[in-house]
Amino acid sequence: MTAVKNAYETFVHETGGWVASQLEACTRCGMCAEACHFYQATGNPEYAPVWKVELLRRAYEQRFTLVGGFKKMIGLEKAITDEDLAHWSELNYHACTVCNKCSMVCPMGIDLGSLLHGVRAGLAAAEVVPADLMAAVNKQVAEGSPLGMTDTVWDQRLEWVADEWEVEIPRDVKGADTMVVFSSIEVMKFPTNVAAIAKVLNKAGEKWTVSSKAREIVNFGFYQGSEENTKLFLTRVLEGAKELGVKRIVVTECGHAYDALRWHGANWLPEANDFEIIHITGVLGELVGSGRIQLKPGAFDGNGTITFHDACKIQRKGGHIQEPRDILKVLAPTSFKEMTPNREESVCCGGGGGVIAVKAADEPRYAAFQLKIDQVNTVGAKTVAMTCSNCRLQYTDGVDHFKLDWKVTGLAQMVADALVE
Repeated sequence: MTAVKNAYETFVHETGGWVASQLEACTRCGMCAEACHFYQATGNPEYAPVWKVELLRRAYEQRFTLVGGFKKMIGLEKAITDEDLAHWSELNYHACTVCNKCSMVCPMGIDLGSLLHGVRAGLAAAEVVPADLMAAVNKQVAEGSPLGMTDTVWDQRLEWVADEWEVEIPRDVKGADTMVVFSSIEVMKFPTNVAAIAKVLNKAGEKWTVSSKAREIVNFGFYQGSEENTKLFLTRVLEGAKELGVKRIVVTECGHAYDALRWHGANWLPEANDFEIIHITGVLGELVGSGRIQLKPGAFDGNGTITFHDACKIQRKGGHIQEPRDILKVLAPTSFKEMTPNREESVCCGGGGGVIAVKAADEPRYAAFQLKIDQVNTVGAKTVAMTCSNCRLQYTDGVDHFKLDWKVTGLAQMVADALVE
C-alpha cells in the first residue's frame, strides 16, 4: 500500500484552494471529451479528460469533504487501490499529451491541463510511470539527456554539424546576448535543424551562443510529473545561462520544453525571471518582420501544397500563431493552405507529453495521428511544416508507419533554405 499512500498524499498536497475550486466547478458536461484527440479517434469514454483526473477528484472529496468521506465510509465510493493506479497510469501516460485543448473548450473555465499534471505527479510519487518513460527520465538525471546525449556526444555532434553544413556554432561565449538551447531530438535525429538555426542567427548578426552546461532543453521530468526532476533539469539550463551572462534564452523546436521553462520555471524558480525566455518561432518572426533577414519570395511555390501543423505548447499555449503564417505567406504564397481546424483549435499530433516515448502507447498514438492524416489529405498537402521537433518525430514516425508520401520539415529549416545571401 506504499504506492497508494504516496499517490494519495501527493494528490492531497496538490489540492489547494485553487484545485478544489476547479474540481467543484466541473458539471460533467462532457465537452472536454469531444476536444480530446484520443477520445475522438477511439471513442473510448475513459479517454475523456474529466475521467483522467478521477483519482485526484476522489482523493480530494474523500479527504476534504463530508460527502466524500461519508460515501467512502458506507461503500458508495471506494478508496484508491494499486489497481486504480496502474489503470490511471495507462490513461494519463498512454492517452494524454497534456495538450490542454480540453481546457480551451470547458464552459466552466477549468484548467484541465494543470489538473492532469497533478494526476501525473501522484502517479510519479507512486512509481507507476511507464518503464520506458522512466528509463528516459533516469538517463537524463544521470547523463544529462534522455537520448544518451552525453557531454562527449554533444560535443562531437556539434562539431560534425558545423563541419558538414559549414556553419559556425559559437560555444560558451560569455557576454553573448542570447543562449540557444537545442533539444537532443534535434541534435541526434534532426541535425539539419541545428545547422539551420545557426545559419539564420549568424545571418542576422545575432550575438548568440550555446552552453556546454545547458545543452539539453527537453525535460522528461515534466513528462513524468515530478516537480523535483523538472526543477533539476530546468536548473541546469538556468545555471548555464547565468554562467554566460546572457540576457535571453531561446528554446528551439520543442513545445513541452518551452512550456516547462517559460511558465512552470517562472513559477517554481525565481531565477528563471532573470531572463527573457522566447521560442525560436518568435525569434524567426522578429528577424523576418524587422528585415534583419531577407527571404526569397515564393521559394517553396511550385512543389505542391504546403500546410502547417500548430503545436499545442507553442501555438495554442505559447501564442506564436501568426509568425509561422506570415513567414509561409512569403515562402509559399500560392502553395500554403491551412488544415481545418487550425490555430488555437488545432488537433494535437498525438505524440507529445512523453507519449511517443512509451511503446505500449503505440495503438492510441497511431489512432490519434490518423486524425492528422485526414486533415492533411483533405487539403491535398505533400509537405507539412511545424515548429516542434517532438511533433516532427511523431509525423515522421507516422509517415513511415502508414506509408505516406509526405515531406515533413521544420519552419527554421525552410527559413534557412530561403535566405537571401
